[in-house]
Amino acid sequence: MNSIAELIEHIKKEGHLPHHDPKEVLDKLKHKGSEFIANVEVEGKGTKEAFHLMVQSTFHGKELTQEEKVQIGNQMKDTLKTVDLVVLAVVPGGTVFFILANFLKLNKYIIPSAFLKKPDDTASK
Repeated sequence: MNSIAELIEHIKKEGHLPHHDPKEVLDKLKHKGSEFIANVEVEGKGTKEAFHLMVQSTFHGKELTQEEKVQIGNQMKDTLKTVDLVVLAVVPGGTVFFILANFLKLNKYIIPSAFLKKPDDTASK
C-alpha cells in the first residue's frame, strides 16, 4: 500500500468502512483537520490578547474595563477547559467520559468556545 487512498480501499474491502467512498472520507478528514487548526489559532489569539491585557494591567498600571475583565475571565475558562480535555484524552476511560458528555449535552461546559459550533454553522450545513 503506497497511498492513503489504497489504505482506505483495503480497509473498505475488509468491511471496516461499509458504504463510504474513500475520497469522501479523505475530504471530510481534510476539512475537519483544517477546521481544528483554525479553531486552535482562534484560541491562541484569544489567549495572547488576554495575556497582553494582564501584562498591561500588572506591570504598566493600566486600569482594565469591565469588558476586558470579562474577556480575560472567559479566556482563562477556555484555557482550563483545554487543559481538562488534554488530561481526559490521556487518562484511561477518558473516551467514555467524552461519549457521556456528548450524550448528556455537556459540551458547552467542557469544550473551549472556539471549538463549539455556532448556531449559524449548523444551519449552513
